Amino acid sequence: MNVHSRRRDRSPEAIEKRRKATEQARAANIRQGYVHDPVLEAANARFIAGDITTEEFREEMLTRFKRA
Repeated sequence: MNVHSRRRDRSPEAIEKRRKATEQARAANIRQGYVHDPVLEAANARFIAGDITTEEFREEMLTRFKRA
């Protein structure tokens, strides 16, 4: 993967790596009382597929909970 490229690596290996990282994060959250959140899970799916970057994912989650 080119670290300077905004386009995510969509190779099977890269997708598996992102899936695994997401599963590990979800497991840690479940241990802390996570309740299923469809918006978060949809963002996770887009991140795993390579449709959004880590930065875009983070911004979506922060924007969602910002106070007006």
